[in-house]
Amino acid sequence: MTGSKKHKRGARGSTEDDPNICKRANMAASEDMEDKESTTEEPAITDTESTATETSLEELKEMLVDIQINIANIFRENKSIRTELAELTTTVREQKLEMAHLKTSLTKITKQCSDTEFELAAVRKRVNEQQDEIYELYELQDRLEQYTRKNSLEIHGVPESAYSTTEEVVLKLAEALEVPITPQDVEISHKLKRKGNKPIIVKFANHKIKSNIYKSRAKLKNVKVSNLFPSADAATRVAGDRIFLHENLTSYRKKIVNRANEMRRDGVLLSVWTLDGKIYVKTSPEGRPIKINDLEDLEDL
Repeated sequence: MTGSKKHKRGARGSTEDDPNICKRANMAASEDMEDKESTTEEPAITDTESTATETSLEELKEMLVDIQINIANIFRENKSIRTELAELTTTVREQKLEMAHLKTSLTKITKQCSDTEFELAAVRKRVNEQQDEIYELYELQDRLEQYTRKNSLEIHGVPESAYSTTEEVVLKLAEALEVPITPQDVEISHKLKRKGNKPIIVKFANHKIKSNIYKSRAKLKNVKVSNLFPSADAATRVAGDRIFLHENLTSYRKKIVNRANEMRRDGVLLSVWTLDGKIYVKTSPEGRPIKINDLEDLEDL
């Protein structure tokens, strides 16, 4: 029995695998599998692939260097921009202060201009009033001066070689006009200082005699120097053509008469004359006489 039992264990042992053998076989199989997996998962790196990898790394390094340079340049540009921005900010602040100062100054100047315009308007008003007053004074002076000449007449057209005294001319002229006068009616007479044939001015003793002679001046159309001075030489008689009588006017009134005569020669006026220092014109035969006080009155015709 005992022997048979041992045989049975021996038989079992002969038929079952040795554990050590199984382990070795499993280990060998495992190693083979690991070698196969390592061969499959990690293929060998060739020289070409290694060179490409190194080239890629170099390019990456160069790119990184370029990026660093660009970043450094950007930082420098940003710093420059910040500096310029700070300067611009300072400039803008200064300009704002200057503009505020200019606005204040402009406000003051505007007020000064307004005050000046107000003062100027007041001054212009005073000047206009003074001009009106001056005009009135000139007019008054002209009237007073003309009043002192109311008894005076001017005789034009008598050659100086025809007479010995101016009083002789006055008396002969009054005789030709059929106005009786005496030497006592002639207050004063003399030649006027003018170029060429000097006219004679005579002041009569009263206004009536002066008016009578002046109103008779139309008769002078038929009176010549040879009629007044028949004994004058031929040269004198030729030199004296027609004789004219004019009222002794102020310089301003003479200017008005001269302008009116120019307009008469241009056909604008029909006739021009004076009476007691007053100036009259007519624009047509049927028109009424128009009194002229100043040059503006002529321009308004």
